[in-house]
Amino acid sequence: MRPVLVVDCYVEGDGAANYRRLLGPSRVEAWRALHDPRPTNVMDYAGIMITGSAACVTAPEPWMDAIIDLVLDARAAGIPVLGICFGHQLVAHAIFGEGSVRKSLTPEIGWSDIEMLETDALFEGLSGGFSTFLSHFDEVVARDKMTVLARSERCGVQAYRVQGARIWGVQFHSEMAQDEAAALAVIRIEGRPDLGFDVESTVAAAKDSTSIATRLMNNFLEAQ
Repeated sequence: MRPVLVVDCYVEGDGAANYRRLLGPSRVEAWRALHDPRPTNVMDYAGIMITGSAACVTAPEPWMDAIIDLVLDARAAGIPVLGICFGHQLVAHAIFGEGSVRKSLTPEIGWSDIEMLETDALFEGLSGGFSTFLSHFDEVVARDKMTVLARSERCGVQAYRVQGARIWGVQFHSEMAQDEAAALAVIRIEGRPDLGFDVESTVAAAKDSTSIATRLMNNFLEAQ
């Protein structure tokens, strides 16, 4: 069985840890995108998942170019791609170009409801919507040949599919363990007091999203 390539975009820490936890370590190969050369052959992988990051697509850095090339190679080869948060935004930038990602006027930090807008194999079993963790200051803008699959109250593109391809992006962080998500929420809220989020009430709303992430990842690997 070919492994899943996890493109680890974390600036600090191990961005692949949650993917190993959810998929099993034997199914994951990690590429530390900030430091290591990119894998040469996308056909070696059953799928590619691109993690979140403290970096921003709206403040591009040279290491992001190799991920963009990887996404385009995967698209040409028919290898499925799933971008999460930063990955969701970088995939949109790779496929749809300049202007497909912007600074959000209404950033999200904490647990919010995700409303499904379209039926898609990625969300099989989740079509009624769900609540999960979000933490982002950039957002994707809807574009032609992008099917918007989900939204939230503060973000119009919570998930999308590239039409005619096995390529998806999701803004939310269902893959994060609850304690990691809560710790990140505290850091982000304390770092941006101007946004008006309350640490105590946000952390009190924390919930485990393991079942959501497991379903999403399995759907991704099976979706056509």
